[in-house]
Amino acid sequence: MSVLCQDERVFDAMNMAGTPCPYLGAIGQDATDQWNLNPEKRPDYEEWKKEHPLIEKEITDGKGWAMGIGALLLLLIL
Repeated sequence: MSVLCQDERVFDAMNMAGTPCPYLGAIGQDATDQWNLNPEKRPDYEEWKKEHPLIEKEITDGKGWAMGIGALLLLLIL
């Protein structure tokens, strides 16, 4: 099933049927949660980015904030 899910059409069909493709051994709602946390690994990622521009921005902004906070903490410690 994991091999079939590499095809964007199969990935979409599985989601529409309510049985998401497995994600590193996770199935069901756990797999859906993992796909949502790691959208860049979806086979339909480019299309997904177009449909969810604000979510993609939050994901990339979140990484920047984490690095900024880490740098600030390091400066305060020194």
